[in-house]
Amino acid sequence: MKYTKPTYIAFFITAFISLLVALLFEKSDLLFVYPLTFVSIFVVYMTEKKKPTSILFVLALIFGLSSGIYLILGFGEYVKEVSILVSIFYIIYLRLMYLKNEKMKTTTKMYIWLIVIFLPVLYIYDRVICLIYPEIEEDFVYFAIMAFLMLGYIMAALYYYLRNKNQSNLWMLITAVNLGIMNIIITINELYVYETMFTVIAVFCSHFVLYFSFKFMIEDEKNTLTDIV
Repeated sequence: MKYTKPTYIAFFITAFISLLVALLFEKSDLLFVYPLTFVSIFVVYMTEKKKPTSILFVLALIFGLSSGIYLILGFGEYVKEVSILVSIFYIIYLRLMYLKNEKMKTTTKMYIWLIVIFLPVLYIYDRVICLIYPEIEEDFVYFAIMAFLMLGYIMAALYYYLRNKNQSNLWMLITAVNLGIMNIIITINELYVYETMFTVIAVFCSHFVLYFSFKFMIEDEKNTLTDIV
């Protein structure tokens, strides 16, 4: 089985270690182990890919790791830096999804489903932003741009999956769901009330983001699950 390959095992081990560090040690100690998950998933990608290396995906890993390091150092102290890095990260992922779906058609029914499903997500993020606004008032413009791109990315992932339910789009939808959960948890944890378990959950979600975005990159977009809605 491919999951017994050394590259996969290395990713699973580094992911597990980072979870233990998040649970048992100080958050700052994650600086020594968290980057290893990005390195290991990069190695897995390089060994498993069948197409030329995607520079966009490599850049996404770099910007994702950079924002993660700033988050470990303290989101409250680096709102501007995190917002810029994460915004670029979302732009890259939007581009990656577009490149795999640019030739697909859409329907009016799909747009209706998209709006209905997305409204609760929009409401939740609105409540969270209102909750932490006093903490980010000085850098709100940067945070608002990041939030806009984040919601745009989640909506795009849902849109592409509803439009074409193939395995590739499913992996990116799972990635978007985990990013959405992770962003809410991190924002509340860093700017409202800190809980160690929130950090553990955020790290856990980040591992899913890495793994399923990797799956998105190596999946054949022609592997369709069902017909268009």
